[in-house]
Amino acid sequence: MAPPPLNTILLTLTTILACSRGASPSADGGTDDRAVAVDPRAAVCPASDAATAPVTYLQMQRIFDDNCVSCHDVDGGLVLTAPHSWSDLVNQLAPDPDTCGGILVAPGNASGSYLYQKLSSASPCYGTQMPMGEFFPDPLPACVIAMVEAWIAEGAPAPVADGGGD
Repeated sequence: MAPPPLNTILLTLTTILACSRGASPSADGGTDDRAVAVDPRAAVCPASDAATAPVTYLQMQRIFDDNCVSCHDVDGGLVLTAPHSWSDLVNQLAPDPDTCGGILVAPGNASGSYLYQKLSSASPCYGTQMPMGEFFPDPLPACVIAMVEAWIAEGAPAPVADGGGD
């Protein structure tokens, strides 16, 4: 018995491979039930259907704690640990050589704030985008950057005393 022709083998393999990939909305109207990877750093973001509420300093501190303090702690120059982060950022000049003529956080002016530029731009005026991964920048999810932008645009509200009693 002779082996099947090469074109028959290739057609069979192509069919098997195509069918093993499952349904594809663009090809056959099926559904694609593969999970979409979600960056765990986006957990701080409000639900997309939630009412827009002002971004608080506590939310900002959580972002700093989760993404920044491994480098920006009491030994790292710019201190982003609580309770220092607000006073070290708001209305403070960016440190040399990072200055680029900017203020770290200019309340009411996200685009003029060096912190926002370092988080949102792939090529900030100095250095690399933050936060840094082990070897390369590891940009924050868009919703986290939007929270930073909103906090600055809202005037970078300061920490609020808890108002608790004894």
